Amino acid sequence: MNAISVVLKEGSKGAEVTKLQEGLKKLNFYSGVVDGIFGAKTKEAVINFQKSQQLVADGIVGEKTWSKLNAALQPSDPRSNFRVINVQEFISSNRIKVSTPKAVAVQLFSKREDEEGRRSEDIVVEYPTRETAEIVHAIVGLADDSIRGIRQRIELKQKQNKWEIVWVGEQYKCQPNRGSQDWSSSPCL
Repeated sequence: MNAISVVLKEGSKGAEVTKLQEGLKKLNFYSGVVDGIFGAKTKEAVINFQKSQQLVADGIVGEKTWSKLNAALQPSDPRSNFRVINVQEFISSNRIKVSTPKAVAVQLFSKREDEEGRRSEDIVVEYPTRETAEIVHAIVGLADDSIRGIRQRIELKQKQNKWEIVWVGEQYKCQPNRGSQDWSSSPCL
């Protein structure tokens, strides 16, 4: 869930309310239907969440409430909410030749040049320690009826001056009415 600056209150409707309801549901504050309509049940859930975060419990979702909600929804385990992919299948299907994390990133980024559709693509390589690397590769705007975006997380470890892929996970963003609008391990319908 991304930081949202839209102020929501009882009577609000739309995608932002849907995101609010989904977030509150994930945190077990909301048990109603996720319908994009800010009604009495959503207001009650917001008030209970605000109380739990020592915020003014007015049922209005402003910048402080969004901030606390986003923070509460951040997974502590970077692998959480990813569908685990078999490492050998990933290497084989993407024809990965592991030499360095940056070389793997270049391979992933360049392999999709010829796909159709308007999209944005982002790839980040980080080195949490001298012996570990993480690649996050995201594509949004796929020409697909159900999947709007795919994000992969690839973890590498260096052993005896050689890098190897040790874990791969994948998340999806779905087209409207096809599943989660935020990154999720749940497949799109």
